[in-house]
Amino acid sequence: MDQTVQGIPASPGIVFGSVYVARWPTLQVPHATVSSEQVDAEVERFRAACEAARRRTRKLHDTVERRLGAVQAKIFDPQLLMLEDPELIDDTVTYIADSYLTAERAFSLRVLEFRSQWLDATHARVLDRIADLNDIQSRVLSELVELDVPDDRLSEQNAPVVLVTKDIAPSRMVELDRDRIVGVAIDAGTRTAHASILARSLGIPAVVGLSDLSRRVRTGQEIILDGHRGQVMIDPSESQLSWYRDRDAKIREMKQDLASLVDLEPVTRDGTHIDLQVSLELPVDAKMAAATNAHGVGLFRTEFLVIGQSSVPNEEEQFDAFRSVVEIFAPRPVTIRTYDLGGDKFPLFLPALAGENPFLGWRGIRLYEELPELFHNQVRAILRAAVYGPVKLLLPLVNTLEEVLSVKGVIARAAAELKDEGVDQGSCELGVMLETPAAIAIADILGPHVDFFSLGTNDLAQYALAVDRGNAQLSRFFDPFHPALLRLIRDAVEAARRQGRPLSVCGESTSDALGVLVMIALGIRSLSCSLDSILEQKQLIRSLEIGRLDRLAAELLELETGHEIRRRASEVLSAIVDVSSLGTATSLSRTD
Repeated sequence: MDQTVQGIPASPGIVFGSVYVARWPTLQVPHATVSSEQVDAEVERFRAACEAARRRTRKLHDTVERRLGAVQAKIFDPQLLMLEDPELIDDTVTYIADSYLTAERAFSLRVLEFRSQWLDATHARVLDRIADLNDIQSRVLSELVELDVPDDRLSEQNAPVVLVTKDIAPSRMVELDRDRIVGVAIDAGTRTAHASILARSLGIPAVVGLSDLSRRVRTGQEIILDGHRGQVMIDPSESQLSWYRDRDAKIREMKQDLASLVDLEPVTRDGTHIDLQVSLELPVDAKMAAATNAHGVGLFRTEFLVIGQSSVPNEEEQFDAFRSVVEIFAPRPVTIRTYDLGGDKFPLFLPALAGENPFLGWRGIRLYEELPELFHNQVRAILRAAVYGPVKLLLPLVNTLEEVLSVKGVIARAAAELKDEGVDQGSCELGVMLETPAAIAIADILGPHVDFFSLGTNDLAQYALAVDRGNAQLSRFFDPFHPALLRLIRDAVEAARRQGRPLSVCGESTSDALGVLVMIALGIRSLSCSLDSILEQKQLIRSLEIGRLDRLAAELLELETGHEIRRRASEVLSAIVDVSSLGTATSLSRTD
């Protein structure tokens, strides 16, 4: 009987295949000592191993930069820093000198102490650091002793497999053989973990946060991995396999047909124009995104630019990234969201405050006052990039008017500095994310001080429903069609209309056919979709009739459960399009 395991979608795509369970062996180094006369030679042997590991890590960094880009390569910067960390390297030397331990034993003990300090933490940044630590431990020890190759049997597999593992180091993800690995399922991780980012860049479908999947399956079992929904189906039934194969074929056919939509406008059948923009994570995707003829960038998530950074990024680095995107899209606007760090996105330069739930703590706009150089550098870079095309500046996690006024002061000071320095700058419209119930409730207060609103459906659902969206165990409580969310969205639409401020929507709901249907029904006329789904959403929009959706909205707002709302909206969607043919736009379109 098939079993469906819910995780977190990390990289889109649907794959079928046999499981290969990779259990990376624990590195066991025997207790061994050296004589006092051998200490100096042993220290030299250790330092030589560290230097060799640095060279290998640098080579890996450079390889990733050539293949995937500079941002992805920064994932390996923390590993390079660890190999220079006095607490790790010099203290290992002390263990060798004071306790007469072999280099491999002393280093293993010091790594064990580091790991023990971090294992009690569940924060995503700390877990990434553990993965990096494991990676460099393996690299240093391989220079000191002969290690077993953990995936020897992979070369014996006759057909492509889905790799299932408890966790995977960034270097192993980069080195995966795409001819043998068609998908990756990981017990640990979040969407912003290093392995997830690399999987998306490499085009490997992946699901993370699967808890104990690596213990529940065995090598050779058949599974379906759905990187759109974040699901893994163990021992799928024949009917399930048949449905997915048919859907996969329809998706491939549909993607070919979508090319004909590039030059068509997203206009409903009864003449309502929908502003359809694209969401970006990395500058390298800008050319491909612009080729879809999106009306602009509705959300540029700048936090992905600080992956692996150990210090606050400088102004020039950010300016180069922003300018590259703005130039590609000009004269179409680019909405740059300032750093939405915290929660599940903590770079190394950002100290994490203690707290059970980082999503409810020090994140978003709240960081700017504590780390003024972080925001100040970014504002200057954004103003400079605005010389090359229209730019909008978007603030995350706004809850008070004081926050907006404080930011406007920073922008004014940055503009004055650039003027005094004789540096070219442009002007930006200012907007705020409506992603908490509090922000929607005071939209009428915020409206006179900003130029536009952007509705963040991911965090809005999280905060309205009190559900950590990064916790796969709580996924059944995360209902994007909860009646409360529909009412909050309706309130946001009405508040924006009263204030005369444009309102766009970003988040997972805009990359989902059912979500787009409901959003447009509720009065949304501007959407920012993922690059993978934008042409599908254009196809859907061109099949809709606003008059019919107005009636649907009234009906949905009267329903009492998310199940009823999803079922009714699904009935309407199925009458408009062939739902089984939709590819990336199905993560929310399941029925209960």
